[in-house]
Amino acid sequence: MKTMIQNLLALQSLLLPPAPPSPERQAKIAELKKSVPPPVLTHFERMVSRGKNGVALVRHGVCSECHIRVPVGTLASLVTPHDVYLCDSCSCYLLLPPDESLGDSIRTRAKPVARPTRAKKTTAVIVPAPADDL
Repeated sequence: MKTMIQNLLALQSLLLPPAPPSPERQAKIAELKKSVPPPVLTHFERMVSRGKNGVALVRHGVCSECHIRVPVGTLASLVTPHDVYLCDSCSCYLLLPPDESLGDSIRTRAKPVARPTRAKKTTAVIVPAPADDL
């Protein structure tokens, strides 16, 4: 699966930005398209036809297309991909670059900020004054 996404990344570099067609470039594009299943290729071509990237690299746990953090479960699945994974935000196919490891991606995640504790409110009990019986 990883090689298929890498083929899509190579195809993306050939298709974006549009350049004048040459016979060798067209042959390379046709060869790369043959290595990708039709449903994946259709989704990819729809993204590229809109001028967007179809494949995004995941660096430091963040999608390079929309800059949204990728869930840790998806990151773990990207290390040994058995399926294709889409970004939940921008719908790009996700690819973990070879120089990126899962440990690097998880360690760079921001730690939650500790919220300051609030002082508890004290409630005053109002006791009615005794009525004078005269």
